[in-house]
Amino acid sequence: MKLTIPKERPSKATKLLLSVLFGILFLVGVSLITLCAWYRIVYDLEFKELLYTLVSPLKGTGQSTVALILLSCLPIVLIFAILYVIATVKLWRGGIKKRRLRRVGAAFCAFLLAFSMIFSVFALRIPAYLRSLSEVTTIYEEYYADPDEVLIGTTGKPKNLIYIYLESMEVTYASRADGGAQHSNFMPNLTALAHEHISFSDKEGLLGGFHSPNGTGWTMAAMLATTAGIPFSFPVGRNGHNSMVNRQNFATGLTTLGDILAERGYRQEFLCGSDADFGGRRTYLEQHGNYEIFDLFTAREEGYIADDYKVWWGYEDEILYRIAKDELLKLAAGDEPFNFTMLTADAHHVDGYVCNRCSYRWGNRLANVITCTDAQISEFVGWCMEQDFFEDTVIVITGDHPRMDTTLVSDTDFDDRTVYNCFINAAVAPIGGTEGRVSTAMDLFPTTLAAMGFTIEGDRLGLGVNLFSATPTLAEQLGYACFEAEISKYSPYYVKEFS
Repeated sequence: MKLTIPKERPSKATKLLLSVLFGILFLVGVSLITLCAWYRIVYDLEFKELLYTLVSPLKGTGQSTVALILLSCLPIVLIFAILYVIATVKLWRGGIKKRRLRRVGAAFCAFLLAFSMIFSVFALRIPAYLRSLSEVTTIYEEYYADPDEVLIGTTGKPKNLIYIYLESMEVTYASRADGGAQHSNFMPNLTALAHEHISFSDKEGLLGGFHSPNGTGWTMAAMLATTAGIPFSFPVGRNGHNSMVNRQNFATGLTTLGDILAERGYRQEFLCGSDADFGGRRTYLEQHGNYEIFDLFTAREEGYIADDYKVWWGYEDEILYRIAKDELLKLAAGDEPFNFTMLTADAHHVDGYVCNRCSYRWGNRLANVITCTDAQISEFVGWCMEQDFFEDTVIVITGDHPRMDTTLVSDTDFDDRTVYNCFINAAVAPIGGTEGRVSTAMDLFPTTLAAMGFTIEGDRLGLGVNLFSATPTLAEQLGYACFEAEISKYSPYYVKEFS
């Protein structure tokens, strides 16, 4: 007689342990897929930009971004968590058939986790990033113009500089008839300023701008490109010499716009409505030009806002412009020439910040924010033009980079989304024309100096070319696709010389 030994049923503790274990695998997989899918739908970024954000401290970030991620992704994860609990309870109540289903369920949880990891790798464009690290470029050895080795002179007294970075201000917000991609022009005042003054366009007869290639697509990278003529390609890992996590020094080997102006006696100030520490901005500006920093905490100390006041990334642009007027009058009253640089924030992703001045003219929140931003910058420029210092001052208005979320721009190819620029009261006139120019953020470095009245031997600084000259930009000389491909690669020269 054959004895049949019944299989021992798992204890309640074992059931609970297995349920929790596979539940973790299941929810991690669901969370990864949900987060990466949301990221691909909402944002259009290269992995380098995401990596830089991830390894930078969260100090100074906009609280709404974190809240939006939680509001968008957490409900989906919670729904799947509830479904998992219901399925698990039912599967543990049954015989052999349910036992087989439990095994299938466990295998599915493991498969889902593996699939989510593969999905995440491709959704975040990690393979392209790794390929760029494995390829080496010699573009800096061949084309980099070291400002320390270039003769920078003057033909007269150089002008003061007011440089205004408008958050995420790209030409796409204009109407199709004006050169943008919208049914109506959400930025009519900026369009008018570009036509009335000097604006370098990639188009013929229409509003256009400059490109933002890989390594220039977030604010700190854009500031680096426009003031030093190179993309952001510093190591961003925790052990990197110039890591943004351990950023006691920022690009000590670079000579920047701030360095050049400081050497010539300019008093320099940077104004922003957020924490200036975010992204390494304070370190970069203080170490390259000894900028005075006026940020969220300064505004509290000076009584512009209450000690506990914080909206969006700090305080809204309406307050920023009020402070800018006061600070400019102080700088203009001094004996030194000045460089006043400011950064707006209301148009920041996701969908911008609706302030008290915003109207509800359009059916899209961001469109209303852009129109409000457009009105405020127009008023501020008008005020500057009425001041005594204006005659001796050039005003440069540019976006920092293209929009990082996809609102209003999802139907436009990224290479067609150029960044706004305008030069008001420049000391020189363009020699080679302003239309049909293929330029990048790096060309703004020598172009800004030329607008102030400086002369540049060879018309090149960094990887940038003075757009007021007839010299072709590197994007024109090499072709934009080739130029972007080269600066996306690893450069031992870059790491050695600039870090």
